[in-house]
Amino acid sequence: MSDYLRYTLPYHLSLLSGVVLGLFSLLFVFLFFVSNLKARKEHASVPSSLPWVGTKPELFSAIRANFRGLIDSVNLFTQGYRKYSKADEIYVVPTWTKGPQVILPPSMGQWLSSRPDAILNAKDCTFETAQFTYTVGHPEITSNDMIDLLIKRELTKKTGALNDVILQEIEGSMEGIFGTDGEWREVGVFDSLTRTVGRAANRIFVGKELCSNMDFVMAGTHFARDISVSSYILHLFPKFMKPVVAWFATIPNRRHSGIAMKYLKPLIRQRIADMKQKAADPTYAWEEPNDFITWMVRESFKRNTEDETSVYALAYRVVLLNFAAITTTTIMSTNALLDIWSSPNSEELVAALREEAQHVLHEHNGEWTKAAVAKLHRLDSAIRESARISGVGGTAMARRVRTDDGITLPNGLVVPKNSTVGVSMDGLHFDEAYYDRVNEFDPFRFSRPREEPGYGDKPRANEDLVTTSVHWLPFSHGIHACPGRFFAANNIKMILAQILLNYDIQPFPSRPPNISLGDISVVPVKATMMIRRRNVKA
Repeated sequence: MSDYLRYTLPYHLSLLSGVVLGLFSLLFVFLFFVSNLKARKEHASVPSSLPWVGTKPELFSAIRANFRGLIDSVNLFTQGYRKYSKADEIYVVPTWTKGPQVILPPSMGQWLSSRPDAILNAKDCTFETAQFTYTVGHPEITSNDMIDLLIKRELTKKTGALNDVILQEIEGSMEGIFGTDGEWREVGVFDSLTRTVGRAANRIFVGKELCSNMDFVMAGTHFARDISVSSYILHLFPKFMKPVVAWFATIPNRRHSGIAMKYLKPLIRQRIADMKQKAADPTYAWEEPNDFITWMVRESFKRNTEDETSVYALAYRVVLLNFAAITTTTIMSTNALLDIWSSPNSEELVAALREEAQHVLHEHNGEWTKAAVAKLHRLDSAIRESARISGVGGTAMARRVRTDDGITLPNGLVVPKNSTVGVSMDGLHFDEAYYDRVNEFDPFRFSRPREEPGYGDKPRANEDLVTTSVHWLPFSHGIHACPGRFFAANNIKMILAQILLNYDIQPFPSRPPNISLGDISVVPVKATMMIRRRNVKA
């Protein structure tokens, strides 16, 4: 028997390997043909009169066009913008995750930004792109208005008033990562800013005890990454296959959201108990924290459905809040730091920004009040300019057509239901009609008019980081402009101001490049910087 196994085992192993390889090959071929059929169906839904970029008369043209939209989207959007948008025409861009994008010219931007949800819906696009049905689930939570309401009513109103506690977390995070001994350290740019942004934001979201727990903070960040990865996988498959595929593709999603929920549920359960006891007995020795959990629990007391009052549903909202807030703020902070310290005159630029921060802080008695942060005009301009030149790219103000009869565009063209329309962010941000020297990072592009006599009458005089327009779109524009942008801008400026005041960073010899993936620009997450504490006392 042993001789038989010795001679036949290699044969059986070889046969098994061939079978497995054959099955994988069949699976690949099956997925390719299914994906191609899906792409062809999506492409056929677009009005035939519209011109496309990125398509060719070739075998499997639809899926190959979508693949170009995955690996070469910046070029496609730019090419289409120059050829069609500049001529006030509409064109179509194929994408991997969003299907065909009907791209409107700038002349229709204001019209697009003001359409109501019942006609053109922004959330439908977000949910479809991120495949929320599968990557997140919980439609009763994701489609509920509670988070948006609290951001607009509570978080925006209190932005700036809580800067003292935010500053504590920023300083604590930086001291732990960058050190206090004045020695040079090499640290990851994205990773260190993720931790600092997460800690600062969560001081307002979940309070002092939990915000510095990096197991919790990083679980939220990983959850955001998981959604992106799993959504790209799910876009390969037709709808009938997604429930099965999603179970496997979203294993990391469930693991990281589970870690966050492990910390959130006890916290929220205790907060509910404390708030109820305080309401019943004003002498109860407990002081209500001024944070998002308190605002959310208070709002839940006014509601009566399980998905608005249960500990689980409230905790999961905080997970979603971290997904929405931390990643986008970290990306903008990372881009700004890389652009500032890799500019050709970085030493002069840093000196000018540092001088402004020192002057403003001295003027406000050493406190980062709301008014003080608002006076960081140069830093605000540098961040805004970084978002223009290094922003997320692709389709901005993306809207999904909801009406059964489609929608009639200003030029008379009818776009059918479920189509996606938007404008080209890359095209607009690099259009010489709106910006001079479009390919140059000009950090004081938006602050320069403020420093000249009679600035109030000058173009762009009142454009700051939270001011949206049809020509500057990182926070979108119109009725769906990002409601959390005031909180994000406040935190980004405080973080960069603290770096300017307290740390030296060695200039980058060249700007670590962003990576184009789909129709977004991904920051170089592996980029590192050399940093040390300034003015260390002996």
